[in-house]
Amino acid sequence: MPGVYELADAQKALLYIGQSAKDVPNRIRQHLIRHTCLQARATYWRYIFSRIPQAEEEVHLRRYLSRHGDLPPCNKTISRERDGKKRYRERSRQK
Repeated sequence: MPGVYELADAQKALLYIGQSAKDVPNRIRQHLIRHTCLQARATYWRYIFSRIPQAEEEVHLRRYLSRHGDLPPCNKTISRERDGKKRYRERSRQK
């Protein structure tokens, strides 16, 4: 199911805001496998269904930014820029 999710640490401090157009639990698993910022710290997660998760994620990120003056800690460490070749390698599991 598509939606926006938030990952938090043991003290329930928000670490990451993300979205998936298809499968939120799978996307969270990918983060926990690939990103050291989340592997060691993420304890809780919350999911919100959305038909337009990209737009909803933007709303959540802007709200967090306005309240805290910066992005969540792990959003800063995960590159949001993607080029076509990198995306192809990721999807085809080539290095």
